Amino acid sequence: MAPFYADVLGFQLSDYILRPFNAYFFHVNPRHHSLAFIATGKNGIHHLMVELCYLDDVGQAYDLALRQPGTIGTTLGRHTNDQVTSFYSWSPSKFLVEYGWGGRSIDPQGWTPHERVDGPSLWGHDRMWLTPEGREEARDLRIGVAEAGGRVPLHVMDGNYLRARDVCPWWDANVATRQTG
Repeated sequence: MAPFYADVLGFQLSDYILRPFNAYFFHVNPRHHSLAFIATGKNGIHHLMVELCYLDDVGQAYDLALRQPGTIGTTLGRHTNDQVTSFYSWSPSKFLVEYGWGGRSIDPQGWTPHERVDGPSLWGHDRMWLTPEGREEARDLRIGVAEAGGRVPLHVMDGNYLRARDVCPWWDANVATRQTG
């Protein structure tokens, strides 16, 4: 299917992962990806995503979903590639709906596709649809991201944030390192 979307419809590869499952992400605009192909062992739609303006909407929906046993397909977490904070719940039609906030934009003209070797998530996103071995591999990848100091800034819309007055020596040191090196 990927050649149809790329060659006929003009989607461009953003990046891909090969562990703990294969997934290929494609974009048509500055959104990191608008379409993904994920190897799940099933044919059909894996998920669709709704991106919200407020992180609190995601958290409050998560609280509601937790009241329904078996509703959560993927726990609350944050992706490495598009940096969305989200969770996934099962729809009545048995595909997942991702409810998220804070996706990053890319420059489609200057973007270079690459493999994400750090896995699909910075933290969270325990995928109930994976095998137990796949879930353990995904957890190991997330722990590796944490041990390597994996952190990324939040992506917010103008007016959708307040700046904290506190100082964070770790963040200041990382920003200084990025600016000089």
